[in-house]
Amino acid sequence: MPPLSNRMKCSALLLGFSITLIGFHGALAQAVSGQRLCAARDVEVLILIEDHGAANDVAPEKLYKAVLAQLDAQAACSDGRMTEGIALYDEIIRSLRPMLSRSTR
Repeated sequence: MPPLSNRMKCSALLLGFSITLIGFHGALAQAVSGQRLCAARDVEVLILIEDHGAANDVAPEKLYKAVLAQLDAQAACSDGRMTEGIALYDEIIRSLRPMLSRSTR
């Protein structure tokens, strides 16, 4: 097998580097999208808890448990466990069932 020219070596090196960057970019994009989803769920849960607190239509103990679960979800997302954090947020939302929008009154 003939030796590779410098140009071919350089091309192979650039190709390998490009593939590595593409893989890193994909992982980074997933992390950023997971962080954004966690942040969006956190705001949704916060508003839901506040709305139920203002309406006084949920037992205070239930809201307290929701706040504790929200803290767990925030910790999971901060630790990079996005799937777990989002699942916790979704469970809070299911447990409190969103209120009707105030704009429909």
